Amino acid sequence: MSISLDEYLKNNPLRPAIKAAFFDIDGTLLSLDGHYSAALKRSIARIKAMGVKTAIASGRPYFATRFLWQELGLSDAGVFCTGAQIYEPQAQREHRVHYLPQAVKQRLIQALREADIYYELYTHTGFFVERNNAPEILAVHAQHLRCEPSHCHFDAVSEPAVKLLIGANMHKDGRILQQLEAAFPECIFAYASLPAYPEWLFASIIDKNASKAAAFDYLLDYHQVSASHVISFGDAQSDMAFLSMAGIGVAMGNATAQVKAIADVVTTPVWEDGVAVALEALVT
Repeated sequence: MSISLDEYLKNNPLRPAIKAAFFDIDGTLLSLDGHYSAALKRSIARIKAMGVKTAIASGRPYFATRFLWQELGLSDAGVFCTGAQIYEPQAQREHRVHYLPQAVKQRLIQALREADIYYELYTHTGFFVERNNAPEILAVHAQHLRCEPSHCHFDAVSEPAVKLLIGANMHKDGRILQQLEAAFPECIFAYASLPAYPEWLFASIIDKNASKAAAFDYLLDYHQVSASHVISFGDAQSDMAFLSMAGIGVAMGNATAQVKAIADVVTTPVWEDGVAVALEALVT
């Protein structure tokens, strides 16, 4: 059952002090146009001044979040590539990384070529496409990531793969994603949508040992905080682990019903400054 911010405040007048905050990016910090508001920037600056650790928990690779470290100060150790990377921007330190095994990666790539759906490959340094069969999706995705892909055959990419990203128009190829997930039990398929194209569904494919739940436990230990002192924000299936494990899990108003159901509280949508609204009410 979804609980509004007002209901949550009424039912929980005494709450633990927040010591760490984890933020999803797309559809949470960034709105449909890929930008954040001045109100969000002020709210994050305020909680940072209180000593709250502020970090990213996203499917994005760390190199596509640099502007958020620099502009919003989200530079504490956080999660990238849906759990495959734990990276600390402030110290420029990689804590953990789980690569896709080479044999699994090759089988996946071959299956994606045969399925003829949209796919990207991510390494430490960049992202790659070898077939641009959805130019409008690629253009918007590159704009939101604020970095351009390299176009090449994936056999020419020598760096290990941190993740693959696949996408399909649910009206046309929706079943393909589920069929691929069933064919690769050695991988985690973490689903999310692109706010500008809600009819599309995407899945980040990572090694099965790279779960967000394990990453959450690692970060609690590293930041020396208990789960009850953590607030997490998200809007997609891939954010559910952090929302359910945090002391306060905040689903965006634009989140799916499944995500709202496991959250402690539902804030306003991203285009109505949902993160800023929740931070002002819950972190005092």
